[in-house]
Amino acid sequence: MKKEGALFFVLILFISVQSIFAQFDPNVASVINQVSSDQLMDNLNYLTGVKQVTVPSGTFAITSRHSNQFTNQIAEEYLKQRLESYGLSTYMQYFDGGGGNVIATQSGYKFPQKQIIICAHFDNMPSSYIAPGADDNGSGTSAVLEAARILSKFKTDYTIIYALWDKEEQGLLGSSYYAYQARARNDDIVAVINLDMIGWDSNNDNIAEVHYRNYSTSASIADKMNTVNNTYQIGLNLIGVYPGTTASDQASFWNNNYPAILLIEDYDNTNGTRDFNYYYHSANDKIDFINKTYFEKCTKVAIGTLATYAVIQTLSAVDFSTPLTFSLMQNYPNPFNSATTISYNLEKESHVKIVVYDIIGKEVAVLVDRTQQPNSYSVYFDASMVEGGLSTGVYFYTMFIENYTSSRKMLYLK
Repeated sequence: MKKEGALFFVLILFISVQSIFAQFDPNVASVINQVSSDQLMDNLNYLTGVKQVTVPSGTFAITSRHSNQFTNQIAEEYLKQRLESYGLSTYMQYFDGGGGNVIATQSGYKFPQKQIIICAHFDNMPSSYIAPGADDNGSGTSAVLEAARILSKFKTDYTIIYALWDKEEQGLLGSSYYAYQARARNDDIVAVINLDMIGWDSNNDNIAEVHYRNYSTSASIADKMNTVNNTYQIGLNLIGVYPGTTASDQASFWNNNYPAILLIEDYDNTNGTRDFNYYYHSANDKIDFINKTYFEKCTKVAIGTLATYAVIQTLSAVDFSTPLTFSLMQNYPNPFNSATTISYNLEKESHVKIVVYDIIGKEVAVLVDRTQQPNSYSVYFDASMVEGGLSTGVYFYTMFIENYTSSRKMLYLK
């Protein structure tokens, strides 16, 4: 969270009981119920250096995500790897100043040109080597990962963008670059849900703030989030703040006249009090001080709002006029050293197994072995992580699905 010291006019959002019943969607309820507080906290274990991560560069503890620390780049690799593991098309968006946003896309089936963005910044403060950044903004980043874990299993009418910004602390640099480029492309962004510091609630009053301004339909996103909170009985005390702070990444979208909101803990003097993280921008912003129950509720309301906008389809409602077919794509890059990505499509729910073999047919690695829904997927293969190591040479990977088998060749250069 970037520093700012302004006062805001507070507006509390209301909704009727009749409207609650009218807007209940069992698909959205199912998504909300899949939010796991244990998963959220485990994400934080990796993001704050409690647990080590293994990425193409090696195995590290992410002791800091400050943009000037090398572990910021390790965090980039880890986040990209995690989003790819959910079958999402993921890329790094680099910008001037050495920053890199991590962007993943889940294409919509009815209106793929219309985008819903859920986002958070992953960089943190202070600049010291030890900077866990559990609340600011490991909490928002963890929630975006949880959204991807859950919603990547569903078909949606609208495209979902999962975005993790770099260099927010230096002035919203990552999100500003993305929003400017989006406006230049004339992207059709329906809603932006920005999450920044959603894990602190020292007095257990469940207050969370929804910041919005008079840009496009931003106010309607705030109203929608309040509706989701009430309809699905999530249990937050949501307070609308207008005009909202410009100290976080939703402001980058406001500056380009896109609709956006910020969900944050008790950030300003609403109700005459302020319950803001004591350890903000310090080396003590640790996972120990995260309010697990509150964190889960904030994540649920964010993901519920995202799911409501994206419009989840049941399988019986999916239009298969342009169906997927079983297919296994060539790995990229090829040749590779030391990691590559293998993509594949499923035309129906199937048990998938993808195995890597050496030139004489010896099994080297099992990349996938599970049942998956019809969709497009990608899996990450890091040859350097194979026990005993691999030698330079030709390898094969094979996909087994019921009566379907496909193989391709790849070249590893050590």
